[in-house]
Amino acid sequence: MARATWLTYFDDLPDPRVQRTRKHKLTDILLIVLVGTICECRGWDDMHDFVAEGPDELRALFELPHGVPSADTIRRVLGAVDPVAFRATFTAWSSALCESTEGKLVAIDGKTVRGAFGGADGEGALHLVNAWVSDNAMVLGQYATDVKSNEVTAIPALIRLLDLRGAIVSIDAMGCQRSIARTLRERGAHYLFGLKGNQPTLHQEVLESFDDATLARLESSASTYHAEADKGHGRNEYRRVWVQHDVSWLSRSEQWPDLASLVLVESERTVRGVTSRERRAYISSLVAPAARMFGLVRGHWHVENKLHWVLDVTFGEDRSTISKRNGAENLSALRKMALNMLTNAPSPGKARSIAQKRKLASWRADYLR
Repeated sequence: MARATWLTYFDDLPDPRVQRTRKHKLTDILLIVLVGTICECRGWDDMHDFVAEGPDELRALFELPHGVPSADTIRRVLGAVDPVAFRATFTAWSSALCESTEGKLVAIDGKTVRGAFGGADGEGALHLVNAWVSDNAMVLGQYATDVKSNEVTAIPALIRLLDLRGAIVSIDAMGCQRSIARTLRERGAHYLFGLKGNQPTLHQEVLESFDDATLARLESSASTYHAEADKGHGRNEYRRVWVQHDVSWLSRSEQWPDLASLVLVESERTVRGVTSRERRAYISSLVAPAARMFGLVRGHWHVENKLHWVLDVTFGEDRSTISKRNGAENLSALRKMALNMLTNAPSPGKARSIAQKRKLASWRADYLR
Protein backbone atom coordinates (compact mmCIF):
# COMPACT_ATOMS: atom_id res chain seq x y z
CA MET A 1 0.00 0.00 0.00
CA ALA A 2 1.42 3.39 -1.00
CA ARG A 3 2.58 5.74 1.75
CA ALA A 4 0.08 8.37 0.60
CA THR A 5 -2.83 5.94 1.13
CA TRP A 6 -1.52 4.91 4.53
CA LEU A 7 -1.12 8.55 5.56
CA THR A 8 -4.75 9.20 4.69
CA TYR A 9 -5.65 7.34 7.89
CA PHE A 10 -2.65 7.78 10.21
CA ASP A 11 -1.58 11.37 9.59
CA ASP A 12 -4.37 12.61 11.88
CA LEU A 13 -3.61 10.20 14.74
CA PRO A 14 -3.14 12.33 17.92
CA ASP A 15 0.53 12.77 18.83
CA PRO A 16 1.02 12.13 22.59
CA ARG A 17 4.17 14.29 22.82
CA VAL A 18 4.33 17.95 23.72
CA GLN A 19 5.22 20.16 20.78
CA ARG A 20 8.81 20.90 21.84
CA THR A 21 9.73 17.19 22.01
CA ARG A 22 8.46 16.29 18.55
CA LYS A 23 11.85 15.94 16.89
CA HIS A 24 10.67 12.99 14.77
CA LYS A 25 7.38 12.72 12.92
CA LEU A 26 4.85 10.36 14.51
CA THR A 27 4.03 8.83 11.13
CA ASP A 28 7.73 8.07 10.55
CA ILE A 29 7.96 6.27 13.90
CA LEU A 30 4.81 4.23 13.25
CA LEU A 31 5.94 3.42 9.72
CA ILE A 32 9.36 2.25 11.00
CA VAL A 33 7.61 -0.19 13.35
CA LEU A 34 5.29 -1.36 10.56
CA VAL A 35 8.17 -1.85 8.12
CA GLY A 36 10.22 -3.58 10.80
CA THR A 37 7.33 -5.90 11.60
CA ILE A 38 6.86 -6.80 7.93
CA CYS A 39 10.60 -7.37 7.47
CA GLU A 40 11.18 -9.77 10.39
CA CYS A 41 12.81 -7.33 12.82
CA ARG A 42 12.75 -8.75 16.35
CA GLY A 43 12.93 -5.63 18.50
CA TRP A 44 13.32 -1.87 18.65
CA ASP A 45 17.08 -2.00 17.96
CA ASP A 46 16.48 -4.22 14.93
CA MET A 47 13.91 -1.77 13.60
CA HIS A 48 16.23 1.20 14.03
CA ASP A 49 19.17 -0.59 12.45
CA PHE A 50 17.13 -1.95 9.54
CA VAL A 51 16.19 1.59 8.46
CA ALA A 52 19.42 3.34 9.49
CA GLU A 53 21.74 0.81 7.81
CA GLY A 54 19.50 -0.03 4.86
CA PRO A 55 19.79 1.35 1.32
CA ASP A 56 18.68 4.86 0.36
CA GLU A 57 15.80 3.29 -1.55
CA LEU A 58 14.42 2.00 1.77
CA ARG A 59 14.80 5.33 3.56
CA ALA A 60 12.91 7.00 0.72
CA LEU A 61 9.76 5.52 2.30
CA PHE A 62 10.15 7.97 5.21
CA GLU A 63 10.57 11.70 5.68
CA LEU A 64 13.12 11.56 8.58
CA PRO A 65 13.77 15.32 8.97
CA HIS A 66 16.22 14.62 11.82
CA GLY A 67 17.48 11.19 10.83
CA VAL A 68 16.30 7.80 12.05
CA PRO A 69 14.85 7.94 15.60
CA SER A 70 16.65 5.87 18.23
CA ALA A 71 15.32 2.51 19.39
CA ASP A 72 14.42 4.06 22.75
CA THR A 73 12.45 6.85 21.07
CA ILE A 74 10.53 4.32 18.96
CA ARG A 75 9.69 2.30 22.07
CA ARG A 76 8.61 5.31 24.16
CA VAL A 77 6.46 6.90 21.48
CA LEU A 78 4.65 3.70 20.53
CA GLY A 79 3.92 3.11 24.21
CA ALA A 80 2.57 6.64 24.60
CA VAL A 81 0.14 6.60 21.66
CA ASP A 82 -3.46 6.37 22.86
CA PRO A 83 -4.56 2.79 22.07
CA VAL A 84 -8.21 3.85 21.76
CA ALA A 85 -7.35 6.35 19.02
CA PHE A 86 -4.97 3.87 17.38
CA ARG A 87 -7.65 1.16 17.48
CA ALA A 88 -10.15 3.43 15.73
CA THR A 89 -7.64 4.42 13.05
CA PHE A 90 -6.60 0.81 12.47
CA THR A 91 -10.26 -0.22 12.13
CA ALA A 92 -10.98 2.56 9.62
CA TRP A 93 -7.95 1.54 7.55
CA SER A 94 -8.82 -2.18 7.66
CA SER A 95 -12.45 -1.51 6.75
CA ALA A 96 -11.33 0.41 3.66
CA LEU A 97 -9.04 -2.47 2.68
CA CYS A 98 -11.86 -4.98 3.20
CA GLU A 99 -14.29 -2.71 1.29
CA SER A 100 -17.46 -4.45 2.55
CA THR A 101 -18.56 -7.24 4.90
CA GLU A 102 -21.85 -7.79 3.04
CA GLY A 103 -22.51 -11.55 2.91
CA LYS A 104 -19.13 -12.34 4.47
CA LEU A 105 -18.28 -14.35 7.58
CA VAL A 106 -16.73 -12.29 10.37
CA ALA A 107 -15.36 -14.54 13.11
CA ILE A 108 -14.90 -12.94 16.53
CA ASP A 109 -12.53 -14.69 18.90
CA GLY A 110 -10.10 -13.84 21.69
CA LYS A 111 -6.36 -14.38 22.00
CA THR A 112 -4.02 -13.77 24.93
CA VAL A 113 -0.67 -12.12 24.15
CA ARG A 114 1.17 -14.26 26.69
CA GLY A 115 4.45 -12.36 26.66
CA ALA A 116 2.70 -9.04 27.39
CA PHE A 117 2.29 -9.79 31.09
CA GLY A 118 1.74 -6.18 32.12
CA GLY A 119 4.51 -6.16 34.69
CA ALA A 120 5.13 -2.44 34.55
CA ASP A 121 1.44 -1.66 34.76
CA GLY A 122 0.64 -4.20 37.47
CA GLU A 123 -1.93 -5.86 35.20
CA GLY A 124 -2.43 -9.38 33.90
CA ALA A 125 -1.60 -10.64 30.44
CA LEU A 126 -3.05 -8.65 27.57
CA HIS A 127 -6.11 -10.34 26.04
CA LEU A 128 -7.42 -9.14 22.67
CA VAL A 129 -10.75 -9.88 21.01
CA ASN A 130 -10.24 -9.94 17.24
CA ALA A 131 -12.64 -9.68 14.29
CA TRP A 132 -11.45 -11.81 11.37
CA VAL A 133 -13.01 -11.56 7.89
CA SER A 134 -12.73 -15.09 6.55
CA ASP A 135 -13.38 -14.21 2.88
CA ASN A 136 -10.57 -11.61 2.85
CA ALA A 137 -8.31 -13.49 5.30
CA MET A 138 -7.70 -10.28 7.21
CA VAL A 139 -8.23 -8.65 10.60
CA LEU A 140 -10.99 -6.05 10.69
CA GLY A 141 -10.44 -4.82 14.25
CA GLN A 142 -9.38 -5.63 17.81
CA TYR A 143 -10.44 -4.71 21.33
CA ALA A 144 -8.37 -5.20 24.48
CA THR A 145 -9.56 -6.72 27.74
CA ASP A 146 -7.68 -7.87 30.83
CA VAL A 147 -8.94 -11.39 31.31
CA LYS A 148 -10.89 -13.83 29.17
CA SER A 149 -14.03 -13.51 31.29
CA ASN A 150 -14.31 -9.90 30.13
CA GLU A 151 -14.87 -10.97 26.51
CA VAL A 152 -18.60 -10.65 27.19
CA THR A 153 -18.17 -6.88 27.62
CA ALA A 154 -15.40 -6.49 25.03
CA ILE A 155 -17.31 -8.17 22.17
CA PRO A 156 -20.18 -5.61 22.04
CA ALA A 157 -17.64 -2.77 22.23
CA LEU A 158 -15.74 -4.25 19.26
CA ILE A 159 -18.98 -4.80 17.32
CA ARG A 160 -19.90 -1.14 17.74
CA LEU A 161 -16.55 -0.13 16.19
CA LEU A 162 -17.22 -2.07 12.99
CA ASP A 163 -19.45 -1.71 9.96
CA LEU A 164 -21.02 -5.18 9.88
CA ARG A 165 -24.05 -4.53 7.71
CA GLY A 166 -24.99 -7.77 5.93
CA ALA A 167 -22.23 -9.80 7.61
CA ILE A 168 -22.66 -13.15 9.37
CA VAL A 169 -20.84 -12.87 12.69
CA SER A 170 -19.75 -16.12 14.33
CA ILE A 171 -18.78 -16.30 18.00
CA ASP A 172 -18.03 -19.31 20.20
CA ALA A 173 -20.03 -20.20 23.29
CA MET A 174 -18.37 -17.49 25.39
CA GLY A 175 -20.19 -14.84 23.37
CA CYS A 176 -23.54 -16.61 23.16
CA GLN A 177 -25.47 -13.86 24.91
CA ARG A 178 -28.86 -12.31 24.11
CA SER A 179 -27.42 -8.81 24.52
CA ILE A 180 -24.70 -9.54 21.94
CA ALA A 181 -27.28 -11.01 19.55
CA ARG A 182 -29.34 -7.84 19.97
CA THR A 183 -26.33 -5.61 19.29
CA LEU A 184 -25.51 -7.52 16.11
CA ARG A 185 -29.06 -7.33 14.78
CA GLU A 186 -29.16 -3.60 15.55
CA ARG A 187 -25.95 -3.24 13.53
CA GLY A 188 -27.52 -5.06 10.58
CA ALA A 189 -25.58 -8.31 10.99
CA HIS A 190 -26.67 -11.93 11.45
CA TYR A 191 -25.32 -14.01 14.33
CA LEU A 192 -24.11 -17.61 14.49
CA PHE A 193 -23.40 -18.69 18.09
CA GLY A 194 -21.90 -21.89 19.43
CA LEU A 195 -23.73 -23.46 22.36
CA LYS A 196 -22.12 -24.96 25.45
CA GLY A 197 -22.45 -24.96 29.22
CA ASN A 198 -22.82 -21.20 29.55
CA GLN A 199 -26.37 -21.62 28.19
CA PRO A 200 -27.10 -25.10 29.66
CA THR A 201 -30.89 -25.13 29.29
CA LEU A 202 -30.83 -23.84 25.72
CA HIS A 203 -27.93 -26.16 24.82
CA GLN A 204 -29.72 -29.24 26.14
CA GLU A 205 -33.03 -28.25 24.56
CA VAL A 206 -31.46 -27.79 21.13
CA LEU A 207 -29.54 -31.08 21.34
CA GLU A 208 -32.64 -33.01 22.38
CA SER A 209 -34.67 -31.51 19.53
CA PHE A 210 -32.46 -33.34 17.03
CA ASP A 211 -33.90 -36.78 17.85
CA ASP A 212 -33.75 -39.71 15.43
CA ALA A 213 -37.12 -38.93 13.83
CA THR A 214 -36.18 -35.28 13.29
CA LEU A 215 -32.80 -36.19 11.82
CA ALA A 216 -34.44 -38.62 9.38
CA ARG A 217 -36.96 -35.96 8.32
CA LEU A 218 -34.27 -33.32 7.80
CA GLU A 219 -32.15 -35.72 5.74
CA SER A 220 -34.84 -35.81 3.06
CA SER A 221 -33.92 -32.31 1.84
CA ALA A 222 -30.63 -30.78 0.71
CA SER A 223 -31.69 -27.49 2.29
CA THR A 224 -31.74 -29.03 5.77
CA TYR A 225 -29.01 -31.72 5.51
CA HIS A 226 -25.47 -31.85 4.20
CA ALA A 227 -22.65 -34.40 4.51
CA GLU A 228 -19.08 -34.62 3.31
CA ALA A 229 -16.08 -36.92 3.76
CA ASP A 230 -12.43 -36.01 4.09
CA LYS A 231 -9.32 -38.20 4.05
CA GLY A 232 -5.72 -37.30 4.74
CA HIS A 233 -2.80 -37.43 7.17
CA GLY A 234 -3.76 -40.92 8.32
CA ARG A 235 -7.32 -40.07 9.30
CA ASN A 236 -10.80 -40.35 7.84
CA GLU A 237 -13.43 -37.76 8.72
CA TYR A 238 -17.13 -37.76 8.00
CA ARG A 239 -19.06 -34.61 8.79
CA ARG A 240 -22.80 -34.04 8.77
CA VAL A 241 -24.96 -31.01 9.46
CA TRP A 242 -28.70 -30.72 10.08
CA VAL A 243 -30.64 -27.44 10.18
CA GLN A 244 -34.07 -26.73 11.67
CA HIS A 245 -35.90 -23.53 10.79
CA ASP A 246 -38.95 -24.01 13.01
CA VAL A 247 -37.91 -22.50 16.36
CA SER A 248 -41.35 -21.48 17.63
CA TRP A 249 -41.48 -24.37 20.11
CA LEU A 250 -38.17 -23.40 21.77
CA SER A 251 -38.50 -22.11 25.33
CA ARG A 252 -38.03 -18.35 25.42
CA SER A 253 -37.15 -18.26 21.72
CA GLU A 254 -38.56 -14.75 21.57
CA GLN A 255 -35.72 -13.57 23.83
CA TRP A 256 -33.19 -14.26 21.06
CA PRO A 257 -33.62 -11.51 18.44
CA ASP A 258 -34.79 -12.89 15.07
CA LEU A 259 -33.75 -16.44 15.94
CA ALA A 260 -34.36 -18.47 12.77
CA SER A 261 -32.15 -21.58 12.72
CA LEU A 262 -30.95 -24.39 14.97
CA VAL A 263 -27.86 -26.21 13.70
CA LEU A 264 -26.36 -29.56 14.67
CA VAL A 265 -22.91 -30.53 13.37
CA GLU A 266 -21.55 -34.06 13.83
CA SER A 267 -17.91 -34.94 13.20
CA GLU A 268 -16.86 -38.59 13.06
CA ARG A 269 -13.11 -39.19 12.96
CA THR A 270 -11.27 -42.49 12.51
CA VAL A 271 -7.54 -42.57 13.28
CA ARG A 272 -5.65 -45.89 13.30
CA GLY A 273 -8.86 -47.85 13.57
CA VAL A 274 -10.21 -45.81 16.51
CA THR A 275 -13.38 -43.84 15.83
CA SER A 276 -14.55 -40.83 17.85
CA ARG A 277 -17.71 -38.79 17.40
CA GLU A 278 -18.51 -35.23 18.47
CA ARG A 279 -21.69 -33.19 18.17
CA ARG A 280 -21.87 -29.40 18.42
CA ALA A 281 -24.97 -27.19 18.46
CA TYR A 282 -25.45 -23.65 17.17
CA ILE A 283 -28.18 -21.02 16.93
CA SER A 284 -28.46 -18.37 14.23
CA SER A 285 -30.61 -15.54 12.91
CA LEU A 286 -29.65 -16.58 9.37
CA VAL A 287 -31.84 -18.77 7.16
CA ALA A 288 -29.54 -20.66 4.79
CA PRO A 289 -29.10 -24.15 3.30
CA ALA A 290 -27.29 -26.74 5.39
CA ALA A 291 -24.18 -26.66 3.17
CA ARG A 292 -23.89 -22.90 3.67
CA MET A 293 -24.31 -23.25 7.43
CA PHE A 294 -21.64 -25.92 7.51
CA GLY A 295 -19.24 -23.69 5.58
CA LEU A 296 -19.82 -20.88 8.08
CA VAL A 297 -19.24 -23.17 11.06
CA ARG A 298 -15.98 -24.45 9.58
CA GLY A 299 -14.96 -20.97 8.48
CA HIS A 300 -15.13 -19.70 12.06
CA TRP A 301 -12.14 -21.82 13.03
CA HIS A 302 -9.94 -20.22 10.36
CA VAL A 303 -9.37 -17.50 12.95
CA GLU A 304 -7.28 -20.05 14.86
CA ASN A 305 -5.00 -21.31 12.09
CA LYS A 306 -4.93 -18.27 9.79
CA LEU A 307 -4.68 -15.56 12.43
CA HIS A 308 -3.72 -16.76 15.91
CA TRP A 309 -1.31 -19.42 14.67
CA VAL A 310 0.33 -17.03 12.18
CA LEU A 311 0.70 -14.30 14.83
CA ASP A 312 2.43 -16.73 17.19
CA VAL A 313 4.53 -18.82 14.80
CA THR A 314 5.32 -16.38 11.98
CA PHE A 315 5.34 -13.07 13.91
CA GLY A 316 6.38 -14.47 17.32
CA GLU A 317 3.64 -12.57 19.17
CA ASP A 318 3.68 -14.78 22.27
CA ARG A 319 7.44 -14.21 22.59
CA SER A 320 6.98 -10.44 22.70
CA THR A 321 7.69 -9.30 26.28
CA ILE A 322 6.55 -5.68 26.14
CA SER A 323 5.24 -4.99 29.64
CA LYS A 324 3.68 -1.58 28.99
CA ARG A 325 0.04 -2.22 28.14
CA ASN A 326 -0.44 0.57 25.58
CA GLY A 327 2.70 -0.40 23.69
CA ALA A 328 1.71 -4.08 23.62
CA GLU A 329 -1.77 -3.29 22.31
CA ASN A 330 -0.52 -0.84 19.67
CA LEU A 331 2.20 -3.24 18.52
CA SER A 332 -0.36 -6.04 18.21
CA ALA A 333 -2.46 -3.80 15.94
CA LEU A 334 0.62 -3.07 13.82
CA ARG A 335 1.32 -6.82 13.51
CA LYS A 336 -2.22 -7.29 12.21
CA MET A 337 -1.77 -4.37 9.86
CA ALA A 338 1.39 -6.03 8.54
CA LEU A 339 -0.48 -9.34 8.17
CA ASN A 340 -3.31 -7.62 6.25
CA MET A 341 -0.78 -5.97 3.91
CA LEU A 342 1.14 -9.21 3.35
CA THR A 343 -2.05 -11.17 2.70
CA ASN A 344 -3.17 -8.66 0.07
CA ALA A 345 0.27 -8.21 -1.50
CA PRO A 346 0.88 -9.96 -4.84
CA SER A 347 3.22 -12.94 -5.01
CA PRO A 348 5.64 -12.26 -7.84
CA GLY A 349 6.71 -15.34 -9.77
CA LYS A 350 4.93 -17.94 -7.67
CA ALA A 351 2.57 -18.38 -4.73
CA ARG A 352 4.33 -17.49 -1.50
CA SER A 353 3.51 -17.93 2.17
CA ILE A 354 3.36 -15.00 4.59
CA ALA A 355 6.83 -15.97 5.87
CA GLN A 356 8.25 -15.98 2.33
CA LYS A 357 6.67 -12.60 1.56
CA ARG A 358 8.30 -11.16 4.70
CA LYS A 359 11.71 -12.32 3.52
CA LEU A 360 11.12 -10.92 0.04
CA ALA A 361 10.08 -7.55 1.50
CA SER A 362 13.27 -7.43 3.61
CA TRP A 363 15.41 -8.16 0.54
CA ARG A 364 13.70 -5.92 -2.02
CA ALA A 365 12.69 -2.34 -1.29
CA ASP A 366 10.51 -2.24 -4.41
CA TYR A 367 8.44 -5.16 -3.11
CA LEU A 368 8.29 -3.61 0.36
CA ARG A 369 6.96 -0.39 -1.13
